[in-house]
Amino acid sequence: MVPAPPTLSRRRLLGGLGSLCAAAGTVAVGLTKPAVLPDVLTDEATKHYPTPPEVSAHWQPTVTESHAQAVIDLLAETVEEGKQLWSQLDTNRPFTGAGGWLEDARQAFRDGDTNEALSDATYGLQFAAADLGKARAELGNADLQALATQAIALRDRSRKVASDITPYLVDDPGTDLAWYLRIEQEAMIGKHLATWDGMESAAESIENNNGGTSTSHDYGDLVADVLVAQVHVRAAERFRDLLAEARSESATSHTEQLQTAANQFRTRLEGAPTAEEIQSRYGVNDPESVGPYEVAHIDLARWCFPSGVPTPWTIDVEEGLLVSTAVGLSKGVARIRAHEFAVDHLVVEQGDEGFDSGHALAEKRRARRVHEQVIGSDPPPLLTRQAARAIEDLQVAVVGFADSYEQPMWRERLDAYLYALLGRAKLKQYPAVYRTVVGEE
Repeated sequence: MVPAPPTLSRRRLLGGLGSLCAAAGTVAVGLTKPAVLPDVLTDEATKHYPTPPEVSAHWQPTVTESHAQAVIDLLAETVEEGKQLWSQLDTNRPFTGAGGWLEDARQAFRDGDTNEALSDATYGLQFAAADLGKARAELGNADLQALATQAIALRDRSRKVASDITPYLVDDPGTDLAWYLRIEQEAMIGKHLATWDGMESAAESIENNNGGTSTSHDYGDLVADVLVAQVHVRAAERFRDLLAEARSESATSHTEQLQTAANQFRTRLEGAPTAEEIQSRYGVNDPESVGPYEVAHIDLARWCFPSGVPTPWTIDVEEGLLVSTAVGLSKGVARIRAHEFAVDHLVVEQGDEGFDSGHALAEKRRARRVHEQVIGSDPPPLLTRQAARAIEDLQVAVVGFADSYEQPMWRERLDAYLYALLGRAKLKQYPAVYRTVVGEE
């Protein structure tokens, strides 16, 4: 009589899992073919397998203490005024202020992490400013004219920053272009937040509702938008000034190369199919039944190609912002190329009814190796910004990410696999488009 195999306790199972995902865990994964280990083990292993760090771990623009402190002070002042006005309202809703973000920002500042302090203070400002605006409106103190004047001034300052950074003088394109990208992004966000469209809506609401609930809500959102826009535009100005101070007299213009790169990418993207056309190519745009094969091709097409509605390849593309445009278009090219690679390497076949998470674990191992080759320990800052979404793909390539499970379970396992596969595929494409932007080809 053959004895039954011993039952694995949860403690022993997780102990074996820890060994599987140890620092040298590539040995265990590399020698184990998918489907050999049970899904319950490989599901859990995807959560513990090493993932790449955030791109900010490699490089961030310098946030001075005075920069971070100014935003913390703005948040503190906003919270204090909002608290005072809120106490005058006839409401049972407590004043929540910044929701704890002011304390987080102050702690980060004390710890010397000015980038985190700035991020926390900016995030908290949107909540505190919205409540401040609501309180002002409900007390009859809404001043759209003053708000509009601030917004127009911010848009003008945003445009000036974009004008000031031309002709994109660089000493080291791989680093300096990352600075320019951040400057453009801050200016762009500030300009988009300081919009007149919302103010027109709020003005009509004030006129029609005489200070009702919807009016106060609309006005609160406008106050938040304008105050947060102020933070972003000021950040763009500070980063512009820091880069100008660090630039040498021998710096050269990169404008022509940026235009050349953008034109090359546009040419590559011309005539690119839509996601719907790609799905039709693989016969999954209107399938009779949806299994792993159909889901894989639908998701890959949706993640790599635009929808049928004419839209930019990324929201980063905006005329006049040359670095953002070149980088945004480079991401579109990388996604097209990555789709071809991902489809060629899919382990899903038509007619499959389930999916083994061992494939996801094996793909995470391959993706990690590519990440080490492409990004490494000291990558050019611009490259990390181009590859940011690919790195995020590897970070979320987990069965049960954030303890959320899609049903049936094969879909959850397939998602983890597809994220890892597409992250690897995109990482392989970014060195080439990076070289085009910086002019190394």
